[in-house]
Amino acid sequence: MKLEQLKQIIENIYGFDLSDRSRKMGLVDARRIYCRIAYSIGYNLREIGEPIDRKHCNVIHLINTADLAQDFHKRVHDQLVEQYGFLSKLFYIEKVQKIESQAARECNNESINLIKEINKTLTKWDTESLNNFLNTRVKVYDKLIGVTKPQKQIKQIQGAKLNRPIKNPLLC
Repeated sequence: MKLEQLKQIIENIYGFDLSDRSRKMGLVDARRIYCRIAYSIGYNLREIGEPIDRKHCNVIHLINTADLAQDFHKRVHDQLVEQYGFLSKLFYIEKVQKIESQAARECNNESINLIKEINKTLTKWDTESLNNFLNTRVKVYDKLIGVTKPQKQIKQIQGAKLNRPIKNPLLC
């Protein structure tokens, strides 16, 4: 696919010209998507920048900051990649696959049994108690889990080997 065709497709989706000098967030995110797809196709930085009136250093910045684009623009990117078969990495499909694989690994019989036990207990409560529990305990604890960092694991290392015996019995 030629760059002019790609530019025209993206301009049709967004409804504005990518070579416009505006720095509005929607326009910048559209340029990021254009640059990321064009770079994945194999065009060099100068060739990517010419149709949108940007220099190669601006194109580098747009490619490197493509992850900062808003969710709508990331979805547009993923749809274009799937529709036209570009080799660019998808934003959301990889994240969904990671979450699903992590959930499958963590889901074992013990956790399923704990969830069932919690559900049995909660079904006995009235609505007011459930709302109180949700707002004062569950949401707060969920927020705490999201903020805490995992503890560092201390590596066990093997001590130095002595080539000769030690005469001092306290050091042995």
